[in-house]
Amino acid sequence: MDGLFDPLLHLLRNAVDHGIENPAARAAAGKPATGRVTLEARREGDEIAVEVTDDGRGIDPARVRRVARERRLMPDAALDALDDAAAVQLVFQPGFSTAATVTALSGRGVGMDAVRAAVEGLGGRVSLASQPGAGSTIRLLLPQGACVTAVLMVRLGGDVFGVPVEGVAETARIPADCILPLRDGEAFVFRGRTVPLLRLSSLLNLPETAREGNARVLVIGSGAGRAGVEVDSFVGQVDVLLRPLSGLLAGIPGLLGTALLGDGRVLMVLDLPGLVG
Repeated sequence: MDGLFDPLLHLLRNAVDHGIENPAARAAAGKPATGRVTLEARREGDEIAVEVTDDGRGIDPARVRRVARERRLMPDAALDALDDAAAVQLVFQPGFSTAATVTALSGRGVGMDAVRAAVEGLGGRVSLASQPGAGSTIRLLLPQGACVTAVLMVRLGGDVFGVPVEGVAETARIPADCILPLRDGEAFVFRGRTVPLLRLSSLLNLPETAREGNARVLVIGSGAGRAGVEVDSFVGQVDVLLRPLSGLLAGIPGLLGTALLGDGRVLMVLDLPGLVG
């Protein structure tokens, strides 16, 4: 439900601001003066279907083609070759908007591409059906058994990785002068215990970055099995739909799976105990 909040809010705003006509226009079209927007959710087999339907003006394929041509979203010949149903789907293209002005409801630059990315990030898919003069329906299909995992995103060089929050005991910033050599590696004292320090770059066989100031450390394990894993920075926490690895990637040690972020990026989720062990 948390993952659906922003997409549904955007769809409802679109339905009210772009879909529902003013009372005079509705009366001229033979409709009730008050428009209707319906939000409905139901189970369909192993999936959950969520629909936002309005009885407004619908989407004009000719207007969509005109906006797409003005914004050069695709070549003119390809636009002309689209039938009306396919032309309507162009609203999902990044940068597409028919809003002429910013209102209290919409036109703020958050497009249908962001809705699609957010839903696909939950493992779902989006479809759109619209009839000019009769209204539109946006349909979201989501997996019923989706497993949402809280992950801590960390940066290493120019890359961002995810680590399940449940596998991290604590995060800490350790002053560089408190990190001491230990045999062939490094260690630091944390809560009265000497904790070995490993660099995530070494665990992943990636180029090592210079340490500046405090070391950002993920503390994993407990008791005598506690260890610290150094990263370049903490990015933040996010809930994602974790997808197991398949094909050639299946079984790679140290990787739990992948997740699709709301902006379309793929996040590699690490198995830190597997990497350290």
